[in-house]
Amino acid sequence: MIGLATGEEESERRPEDTGGHLRVVGEEQSSGHTGSFIRKLNRFINYVFVIIEALILLRILLKVLGGNSANSFVSFIYGLTDPFVSPFLSAFNLQAANTGIGVIEFGAILAIAFYVLLNYAIVKLLWIIVSRR
Repeated sequence: MIGLATGEEESERRPEDTGGHLRVVGEEQSSGHTGSFIRKLNRFINYVFVIIEALILLRILLKVLGGNSANSFVSFIYGLTDPFVSPFLSAFNLQAANTGIGVIEFGAILAIAFYVLLNYAIVKLLWIIVSRR
């Protein structure tokens, strides 16, 4: 009983906590160099998608706040995000909603949702492929 109070006996019964609970699902299935490579590849993929999603979110904010497309920064953001957003702009039969200042592009909101799901699907697929080896 004294051992339980000090934690001595409890540490003998359970494995050492090495922060493994923070690992990505499926990460424990891969080991060695391949696992490290897949983790780095997953991080890279996540960073790319986060940048794309953040740029689209910035585009949405600029549109809602009535960003001046004659401004070089605003036109740069619009031009950079057009390839990612344009497939979704005609997804709805709705016109962009006018907020009085700017507009809300529903297609851009759909694009963010799509890229979040695509990111998840790619990362999950990588772990499935690696875990079958």
